Amino acid sequence: MTTMVDIIDDDDAVRDSTRALLESYGYEVRDHASAELFLREAGNKPDCLLVDQHMPGMTGLDLLEHLRAQGDQTPALMMTGRSDPSLEPRAARIGVKLLHKPVPEDQLVLWIEQARRA
Repeated sequence: MTTMVDIIDDDDAVRDSTRALLESYGYEVRDHASAELFLREAGNKPDCLLVDQHMPGMTGLDLLEHLRAQGDQTPALMMTGRSDPSLEPRAARIGVKLLHKPVPEDQLVLWIEQARRA
């Protein structure tokens, strides 16, 4: 059974490198340049989401809060390159793991495997 991972990040290089990494582990990957594009392009439900926090328009946390309000409990990992102490409690409230970039490869793959089994 193939694991479907959706990446939502406005940085082309991050999306491309993360896609290549995950595909090398055998994951099926879709990527989206913004939260709004993800919402418009939503197809089959992914097994997990990798979401950047700081994007133009809707932030990663705004997207995940929106999904949770719609009843979508897809496991999500939010990534950020900036330090913001208000993010962690807000992410924890909706059941989202927060990691700081760069996320180590082994940690990312371990989280996806755990999310897949949840």
